[in-house]
Amino acid sequence: MLDVVFLCEGTYPFVPGGVSSWIHSLIVGMPELKFGIVYLAPSEKDAMKFRYEMPENVLDLVVVPLYDIVFKPQSRTPFQAAAWQEVTPFVKGVLRGEAVGFKQAFRHLSPDGDREPTLTVRELANSYQAWEVLTDAYRSYFPKASFNDFFWSWRYAFLPLFKLCLAEIPKARLYHTVTTGWSGLLATVASMRYKVPFITTEHGLYVNERRIEISQADWIYVDAPRRGALEVGLGTFKEIWINLFLALGKLCYQHTDRIYTLFQGNLQKEVEFGAPEEKIEIIPNGVDVTRFTEHPERALPKDPKVFRVGLVGRVVPIKDIKTFIKSVRFMNANIDRLEVYILGPTDEDENYFNECNTMVEALGLGDVITFTERVDVRSWYPCLDVQVLTSISEGQPLVLLEGFCSALPAVATDVGACREIIHGRSAEDRELGPAGTVTWVGNARQTAEAVIALYKNPEERKRRGEAGRERVFRYYRRDQMLQSYRSIYHSYTGASAEREVVS
Repeated sequence: MLDVVFLCEGTYPFVPGGVSSWIHSLIVGMPELKFGIVYLAPSEKDAMKFRYEMPENVLDLVVVPLYDIVFKPQSRTPFQAAAWQEVTPFVKGVLRGEAVGFKQAFRHLSPDGDREPTLTVRELANSYQAWEVLTDAYRSYFPKASFNDFFWSWRYAFLPLFKLCLAEIPKARLYHTVTTGWSGLLATVASMRYKVPFITTEHGLYVNERRIEISQADWIYVDAPRRGALEVGLGTFKEIWINLFLALGKLCYQHTDRIYTLFQGNLQKEVEFGAPEEKIEIIPNGVDVTRFTEHPERALPKDPKVFRVGLVGRVVPIKDIKTFIKSVRFMNANIDRLEVYILGPTDEDENYFNECNTMVEALGLGDVITFTERVDVRSWYPCLDVQVLTSISEGQPLVLLEGFCSALPAVATDVGACREIIHGRSAEDRELGPAGTVTWVGNARQTAEAVIALYKNPEERKRRGEAGRERVFRYYRRDQMLQSYRSIYHSYTGASAEREVVS
């Protein structure tokens, strides 16, 4: 049997990023444990390329496509009024953003040992009883909305939910989900099916990030205002999707044994979203300081006459690259010989990347801004004078901590743990001084002014970089984080602490 199975949605091992690197470091750092991966993909037709070399102690990898719904031939089950009575409160609760009645619904939705679920996906989707539940929910909660659009929103929201309740999951002594949402649901299903615990680690807040994405999504229908009516808010169908993820978050919080989060701000938000505070513990992320202080050859030759600014991150909307590009326009007017590098993959959202490229050209910054694609950032941090982060949502961004290893000051938006990372978490930590500047989300001018201030004051820039370096060495080392999770895993799996470990 596996010791730990990670449940990953859109991250490791097929999508690079901070969360994926964190998972990889845990697996590599604990060779004494046997790991498995369950990866949730939108469709099995999606091209999936490994972004990490699989460690030898990963013994199983399962890909679960979320939205490929195939009704397999199944024997018809006898109608059971009691089954529908127990499933209906859970389904209706999800539409309201509540997680109620899942224990009662579970035995009808998921297999357990030799027992098959009472209701098949086909029955949950296409039966007369499903129609009755659907139409009653429509009359109760969305009677003024278009029924046709309500119906399709229902289908696309609930069919993946029902499918995950049936998913094949490798057996393990412990399940570890790195988000709530779909993977949190799957962790709940695995835990209930196999009668074993699961834990949750939240880097960013999944519910909050999905809310941002859904509010901006153009693939979700927004019902047109009725004549004479004033529409306020996101619209019925975006509300359904937000409520779905809010309910799945609450479900995960209810059933998980422990919740590990990265900073105090996350803890407070989790409680607001329904997490019991007594389940939550803060474990900050850490970086391998040795790896980021023993640099490979510099990517660029040192030139004291050039001022270099870098943003390390994927070119995707949540990183708000467009605000960064706008800020460069202000920087360029005030900084002599400015060079700007956007260091990260550009292939995750090609439309957004093309829009960013167009903006660079429109602002006349083609000679200033360079998109490097995917690079070894260790060779770049020592080349930069300031690192900028303009994200609209983050957990605890590792890129800031990595940059601190090179005494690189940061200008970052006030999201996630950025304020704690830059100004310090405790009184003792804050005595080290600020390691950069915190700015408002979406404020290009403020971002530029913070960078310009550091450009004009080299001594302050050096002082803030050194504060960051001291902070990461004291409070954000990878070996500290690894030891915390090793103790957690061993306590659940019964693995012997005397077995060989690697820090």
